[in-house]
Amino acid sequence: MNSVSSAKNHPALTISKGKSMDHPNASQPVNPYAPPTAEVGFDPGVESANFIPGGRTVSAGSSLAWISGAWNLFKQKAGLWVGFALAYGATILVSAFIPFIGNLVMMFLPILLVAGVVYSCDLLEREDSFAFSDFFIGLKRQTGPLLIVCMIAFGFMIVLMIVAFLFFGTAMVGMIAGAKSSSTAGTSVGVAAMVIGGIVVLAGSFVYGMGIWFAPALVIMHNVEPVRAIKMSFSACLKNILPGIVFFLVMTVLWVLAVIPVGLGMLIVGPMFFISYYTSYRDIFLGRDD
Repeated sequence: MNSVSSAKNHPALTISKGKSMDHPNASQPVNPYAPPTAEVGFDPGVESANFIPGGRTVSAGSSLAWISGAWNLFKQKAGLWVGFALAYGATILVSAFIPFIGNLVMMFLPILLVAGVVYSCDLLEREDSFAFSDFFIGLKRQTGPLLIVCMIAFGFMIVLMIVAFLFFGTAMVGMIAGAKSSSTAGTSVGVAAMVIGGIVVLAGSFVYGMGIWFAPALVIMHNVEPVRAIKMSFSACLKNILPGIVFFLVMTVLWVLAVIPVGLGMLIVGPMFFISYYTSYRDIFLGRDD
């Protein structure tokens, strides 16, 4: 089977935009044994025509639809989702005991898995099924662009940590100096530095989250270039601040409830949180809230 026929039979493969399956010169006979001239690439999916590049603004109540939609997708393949939660939890647990490399795993893995979850949810909706291996599609396709997103995210967090260290370091020095000299000036400087540092770190964390939230979905589903995907994600989140706040408030309540039954509820809420990357992307970038 050649690559073009494979593209027709696989929902995730297609002929790249701007390429034609016809021979470039219709006046010349086509050699059936020649390699295909069309470039086979990753398809954004059957709903790519509905793609809204900048994302749309939705109501605060839409966030509840993201969560209910995540629950509906979870129910369809609960066994696979629980297996995903166990595998992810085990990986994070092991990574916590591996210096440096473990930190990289904990930084890079979630972004790669979000791409896999979005891809798996898309398959589930279109074909009513997906395989466990689809969770790791980011390790096989669009890996380069996704790793660039990871590295940008990692670099941003490093810068944020340095800024936090400077502010909190200044705060500690000021407080110690104030305690030694019995002066309120040093203490005031220390307190001010700590407050400002906390605000900067909090704001930076929000910026990080908004830039990363939709980026894996945009890369894996629409071939969006990494930097542009991050910008599009930030812009979409910025215009949907209110539904985002409602979503995280509701998810926080669900996380608390999930911990009560010996943490077993996390096997449900954890996958639902990951699936919400897809349901929110589907709503904002495809205009579907069902």
